[in-house]
Amino acid sequence: MATPFQTVKNQHESKDALVQKLLPILTRKAEESEAQFKDRLLRVSNKKLLTLLKREETLKAKYGSREALATEIVERRANGGKPDMDLRTKLLGYSTGRLLDMRANLK
Repeated sequence: MATPFQTVKNQHESKDALVQKLLPILTRKAEESEAQFKDRLLRVSNKKLLTLLKREETLKAKYGSREALATEIVERRANGGKPDMDLRTKLLGYSTGRLLDMRANLK
């Protein structure tokens, strides 16, 4: 089984190339510059970067956007009733991984 380092090397050529793929699809903090965000991602482990990429690809393929995923969760929780848009706003503050887990646990 390949290590995260080997996976990054084989699939993306370098950690820097993987970070470049993640920069446009991840949300950075409002007070953080692009350079600061890149530096922060370069300090993250290879395994975490691969996980982030997989989550974002799953989100885009299945739901299109975080907003669409949050809306689907709220609508499924409403069970045909009126969706709670305050809950939707709260859900948008959650991480992508948490949203995907919530959706997976709904029937």
